[in-house]
Amino acid sequence: MADAPASPAAAGGSHDSGIPAAGGVRERERFLPVADVSRIMRKAIPPNGKIDQDAKEAVQELVSEFIAFLTSEASDRCKREKREALTGDDPLWAMATLGFQDYIQPVKLYLHKYREVLPCTMEVEPKALPVFDVRDWSEIPLDALSTIFMKLGTIEILMGAGLVCRSWLVTAKSPELWRFVDMTRHKVVFSKAENVMCKMAKVAIDRSDGRMESFWAQKFVSSELLDYIASRGKSLKSIRLIAPGYFWDDEDAVARLAAKCPMLEEIEYSHQKQPGYFFKQIGAARPELKRLRIHMDWYDSDAIKHEMMMKQRQNDDDDEEEEEEPYEAWEARHNEEAFAIAENLHELWLLQLAGNSLTKKGVYAILEGCPHLECLDLTDCGHLKVDDELVARCATINHVWLPEHWPHVRCPDLRTIGEKEGEVIELPDVYEIEARMLRDRGAMEEGAMEDDGYGDNYWEDYTPPSSPDSPDLRNVTCDDTRYYTYIHDYYSL
Repeated sequence: MADAPASPAAAGGSHDSGIPAAGGVRERERFLPVADVSRIMRKAIPPNGKIDQDAKEAVQELVSEFIAFLTSEASDRCKREKREALTGDDPLWAMATLGFQDYIQPVKLYLHKYREVLPCTMEVEPKALPVFDVRDWSEIPLDALSTIFMKLGTIEILMGAGLVCRSWLVTAKSPELWRFVDMTRHKVVFSKAENVMCKMAKVAIDRSDGRMESFWAQKFVSSELLDYIASRGKSLKSIRLIAPGYFWDDEDAVARLAAKCPMLEEIEYSHQKQPGYFFKQIGAARPELKRLRIHMDWYDSDAIKHEMMMKQRQNDDDDEEEEEEPYEAWEARHNEEAFAIAENLHELWLLQLAGNSLTKKGVYAILEGCPHLECLDLTDCGHLKVDDELVARCATINHVWLPEHWPHVRCPDLRTIGEKEGEVIELPDVYEIEARMLRDRGAMEEGAMEDDGYGDNYWEDYTPPSSPDSPDLRNVTCDDTRYYTYIHDYYSL
C-alpha cells in the first residue's frame, strides 16, 4: 500500500482558528459544505432526531479528509503518467490501491449513472495548469537585496548571505550596510576563536569604506583591532566593547582610539573594572563625549582583599594586627573613578556605572561636574546608600536608576548587554565543559590522581551520564580557523 500523503485539509492547524492556510484560503473553506453533510446525515437518523453542531463539523472534517486523501493519491498517479487532469477512473484506482475495495462498487454504479445523465461532464478537455518559471535569486536587483540585507545582522551577512553567489557578495560589499557593525549577542561570538572574530571584524570595517558610525563587539576585541578601527573609522560615533578582557599589552588602546576619532560620542567598556586614570585619558582625548558606559557585576573588593590577607597570615603564622584604613582614605579610594569622571567629562548626558564602588560623595561630585546628565545608572553599587537627600539631588535627571530603589523607569538608552548574552550551550557542550573541568582538576592534583590509579589519560574513564550521543572527548580539537579564511580568499576579500 502506498504511503498516505498529507491531505490539504490537515495542513493548516486547528480548524476552529480561522487562520488562513497556504494560498490565503481559510482551512474551513477547504471542507465540504456543512449543509450538504448535515442533509446526508439526516437520512440515517429518525425523523425527530437532532444532530449536534460538533457532530456535523466532525463528520464534515472526516469526509473532507477522506476525499483529499483519495484525490492526493490519484493526483500522484496522474503525475507519474504525465497527465494533466484527473478522470473518473483515477479515484477508483486510488480506492483500490489504498484498501477501500468495499466502496468501489457503489462508486462505480454512481459514476455510471452520472455519465448517462451528463455524458460530457466527466470527459471535458482538460486545461493545462500554468507553469511558473523558477526564480533565479541571483538576479534580484541590488537595491532590493540591499534592503533585505539591512534587516540582517553583521555576522549573518559575513558568514551567510554574502557567500551565496557573486551578485549577493557584491551587494554585501556595499558601504551603506556597514554603517552599524554589531557583533554582539550571537552564538558565533562564543564559538569562534578570537583571531577569527577579529578577522571578520576587519572585513566589516574595510567594507564600510570609512563610513562606519557604530562598532559593537563582545568578548573578542584586541588592542590591535582597536588600532585598526582608529585608522579607518574617522566617522565613528559609537564604540561599545562588551567583556573584551583587559588589554595587558596596551592599556592606552581605548584612549588612543578616542583621540583618533573626532566624531566619537559614545564609549562602552563594560564587565571590566577601570582605574581612575582611564577616565582621565578619555577626558583628555575626547572631553565632549556624550555617553559613557562602564557597568559590571558588583563584587566587594575590600572583603576579598581582607580574606586573602587573613589566609596569608595563617600561612605565615603572623599575629600582627591589620592596620585599619582611615575612612577618608577608604572613601577617596572608592570614589577615584567618580572624581575622574566629574573632573574630565563635563559634557556627558548618559552615564552608566552599574556595579561601581562609589559612595554618595562620588555621586555628588558627578552631579556637579556633569550638569547635562539626563540618564544615570548606578544599579548594583554596593557602597552607595540611598536616602532622601540622594534621591532629591538626583531629581533633576530624567532617568535615574539607583541600587535597590524601585521602580526603575524604563529607559531604552540604559539598555545593557550582558557579559554572556547570546551564548548558546547545547547538551553535548555541557558534557564537554564538565569533562574539561575534570581534566583541569586532575592537572592540579596530579599526585592524588596517580595514587588513585589514574594515568595521564585519566579523563578517558569519564562517561557523561545518560548521553548515548555524547562526543568522543579524546578527539576534541581547537577551533579550526582555515574554513572562514579560505572562503574569503576565494572571493578575494
